[in-house]
Amino acid sequence: MDVAAYGKAHRLSMETTGRLLRHDFLSEMAVKHGTQTVFVAHHADDQAETILANICRGTSISGLSGMQYEGFLFHQGQRLQLLRPLIDWRRSDIDAYIQEHGLSFREDSSNKTRGPRRNRLRLDVLPLLNQIFERDVSPIIARLGSLATLDDDALQSQADRLLETFLNTDRSLRITPELKQEHPALLLRLLRQWLVSVHHLKNIGFAEVELAFDMLQPGGPAKINLPGNRHLRRKAGRLWIGDVRAG
Repeated sequence: MDVAAYGKAHRLSMETTGRLLRHDFLSEMAVKHGTQTVFVAHHADDQAETILANICRGTSISGLSGMQYEGFLFHQGQRLQLLRPLIDWRRSDIDAYIQEHGLSFREDSSNKTRGPRRNRLRLDVLPLLNQIFERDVSPIIARLGSLATLDDDALQSQADRLLETFLNTDRSLRITPELKQEHPALLLRLLRQWLVSVHHLKNIGFAEVELAFDMLQPGGPAKINLPGNRHLRRKAGRLWIGDVRAG
């Protein structure tokens, strides 16, 4: 597949495109070989890079949490478990283990190039931060992720409660005065969860979630377009997901 062409067609960065396509490939292989679990090798230094990159993009508390030990992938409507068993291990610890046990490994040669932003964070920015603060900042950034995860989990449990309360059997979302009275932070989280986890929509960012939030406000739009030729419509006290071509 032409990764650059795919990214351009979907208005995605090369890094985001690569991640999505890797996940699609791993999901496809998992289903093909009859397993429900995908393991990836992200480690603690990757975590620090991820959190730092998310901060620079203007992330929410979920982004501050970084990558979680357990996540999920979807392939053709099937949910797969995604595990990161090395997420708390430093790269230096992994290298030491490999050397001690005489293991062979393969490193992506592109990791040493300064083209991708993430590589520049690892090769240039993090060493500079270490120099400025006169300490290894990666564990500190990772600790921020752990603390943010606690807050994120608390908010998520409340959003789960809202979703269970206001989700209809046809997967539409019921809009009531009680729902509108909830804190905006919970409503934004609820809407994102509904779009991504219930309807499995891809490429949903804060802009789309914010537009969906506006639909709950007086005078807000009754219909907005979403990625993937889908639209979100407010009708009869509900939010619906539909296909653009179907109107």
